[in-house]
Amino acid sequence: MVIGAGLIQLDGYPFEVRHSAGALMRAKAAAEISADAYVYFRQLFGGVEPDLALIVADREDWQSRQPYGLPFFNDEDGQIRPGILVMPAGTSDFWVAIAEDLRRASPRGFRRVAATYPDGVGGVDLQAFFDLITIHELGHCFEVFGRLELPTFWLGEIFANLALHAYVASKRPASLETLEVLSEVGARSVRLTARMRADGYSTLEDLERHYTGGDDPMDPLNYVWYQYRFQRIAAEMFEADGVDSLVRFWNCFRGGECGVRAAGLVALLSSQISETLGRAIERWDEWQKPAGTR
Repeated sequence: MVIGAGLIQLDGYPFEVRHSAGALMRAKAAAEISADAYVYFRQLFGGVEPDLALIVADREDWQSRQPYGLPFFNDEDGQIRPGILVMPAGTSDFWVAIAEDLRRASPRGFRRVAATYPDGVGGVDLQAFFDLITIHELGHCFEVFGRLELPTFWLGEIFANLALHAYVASKRPASLETLEVLSEVGARSVRLTARMRADGYSTLEDLERHYTGGDDPMDPLNYVWYQYRFQRIAAEMFEADGVDSLVRFWNCFRGGECGVRAAGLVALLSSQISETLGRAIERWDEWQKPAGTR
């Protein structure tokens, strides 16, 4: 069955919206923020209008190799729209696992997580954070339909995180803490990084080889660890260069205008997009040894 087919349709947005039974309020919340971001990116990216469906699915309607709770975008053939952006209708075991991972790895930092994302009964609820991750997936949608020709998978993740950060900082600054605390704690956890280096994957080359599957696919929590770092890179880029870094990113790679040159990828990123980005990639292995929260 095609994901989203047969689900309830919600009208009134610049893209198709469908949701599982009982998920109307979640669908409205996701559609409202996505519609606002859609207009923001359309203006920023020269009028590109992706043809997509936003699908808010409960556990029974979830169809993906991804665990329930990990949002995703894809543009595979045979879908209800050329692109689909799929969000969970509610909390999941995967969100619980993210919080528990940080609790074990970074007890001090976890106190910030618990204070920022409280569930009202002494635990953690990451719903508010994942509401914002809708915009990350929308960033991927613009990446694909804008024909960005990125030479690596991880550059797409940085672009989507930069789009997310730029939108929140520019349009919803009151939500910046909700966006940033999880990645700040995760990226600064020495124990978490040490575990990934010892028992998981930690290099950019590892991500290229193992995220999409293969003989030894990446654990979803390992992927989240990469996202913590990509979010911090995006935040540092925005702090240094503002929304200009996102526009330069878009212009550089759209339609192959800015292919990898002889000088190499790091030099290209530094000169054409952001010195902050080039420096972060050049020092990725060194940056895996943070001296932050324990």
